[in-house]
Amino acid sequence: MKKLLCVLCMALSLVACDKQNNNLQHKPVIKIGAILPLTGNLATWGNSEKQGLILALENVPQKTKYKYELVFENSENNNKNIQHIAQKLIKLDKVSAIITMFDPAANIIGPIASENKILHFGQSWFPQYIGDKYNYNVYADMQDESKLITEYLKKQNLKRVYLFTVNQTGFIGGTKILKDMLKVANIDFQETIFNFGQTDFKIDITKAKKFKAQAYVVGAFAPESDILMKQIKQVDKENVIVTGLDLGLNISNRAVYENSVFAAPAKPTDDFIQKYTSHFNDENYMFGAVVGYISFGTIVNAFESAESKESVADSLFKSRETPTVFHNKTVKDFGIIYIPSELLKISNGKLIKK
Repeated sequence: MKKLLCVLCMALSLVACDKQNNNLQHKPVIKIGAILPLTGNLATWGNSEKQGLILALENVPQKTKYKYELVFENSENNNKNIQHIAQKLIKLDKVSAIITMFDPAANIIGPIASENKILHFGQSWFPQYIGDKYNYNVYADMQDESKLITEYLKKQNLKRVYLFTVNQTGFIGGTKILKDMLKVANIDFQETIFNFGQTDFKIDITKAKKFKAQAYVVGAFAPESDILMKQIKQVDKENVIVTGLDLGLNISNRAVYENSVFAAPAKPTDDFIQKYTSHFNDENYMFGAVVGYISFGTIVNAFESAESKESVADSLFKSRETPTVFHNKTVKDFGIIYIPSELLKISNGKLIKK
C-alpha cells in the first residue's frame, strides 16, 4: 500500500511538473530588441548595457503572463546601420520593444517605433524623439549633474576652469548647461572643442596652463578622454583637481582617473551591485548596466500590468512610477525616466561619495 501511494505521489508530481512546463512553453512570447555598440570604441558601454539587460531578464519572476526574450544587434556605433537593423528586428524578429544607446540611435529609432506602434527606450541627454506614448528616455538629468559640478568647484574655491569637450551632441549640450551655471557662479572658464580621433592635446593643455586653470572638466568618451587625462597629468605636475561631466562613462579605466571627481548617475543599491559584479565579474555597472536593467524592467512591468498587448503603450503612458535599482523610486514625467545623480571620486581605484 505504501509503495502504491509513493508511486501515485510521484506520478502526480510528474503531472504537475509537466503541466508547469507546458504552461511555460505555451506562454505568449514578448521579444525585446536591443541595438547596442558591442564592438569598437564604445563597446565597453554597449556590453555593460547588454549585461544589465541579461541580468534583468534572469530576474524576471516565474509567474508572469508572458515569456520574455532578448534579441541583441550590434550597431558598431555606425548610425547608417540603425534603420536596417530596426527593420530586421521589427519585420523578422517581431519585437514588441526596442532599446537603444546614445543620442543618434535614439533619435533615429523614435519615429520608427511610433510608426510601428512598438515601445522604444532610448538613452539620450537631449532626447528629441520624446512626444508620444511609444517613446521613453532613461538617463541622468544634465541640469542635476552640472549643478553638482558647479557646487563642488565653488566649495573648493576654484575660480578658473578649463573645459575639454568632444564634438558630440550630448557632450556639447551638457557642457553648455554647465557653462551657464559657471557664469552665474562667477567662475571663469575657457574651452577647447575637439573631434573624435584626436591624440595630441599638448597645445590646448598649454593654453589651459596660460589661463592658469585650477581644474579641468573633461566631457568625452574613451579613448580620447584617457589620452587627454594622461597628457594633462604629464604637463601639470601639481596636485590637480580634475572634474568630469559624466566621467562615469570611462569608469573601466579607473587608474587613469585617479583622484578625479565627477558627476554621474548615482550608485544603485548594494543588492544590484552585488548581483551584477558577481555574475559578470565586472564593476562597470554605472552607465549602461543600470540603464538597461531599468529599461527592461519597465517594459516587463508594462506588459504584465496592461490588460492586453494592444493596451500596453496606453497603460505605460499613464503610469507615474517605474521599477528602479535605486533606493528611491524614479519618477517618469512626459516620457522621461530620471536617474538620480551624485558626485563621486576615484580614490585608490575605488568609487567614494563626495
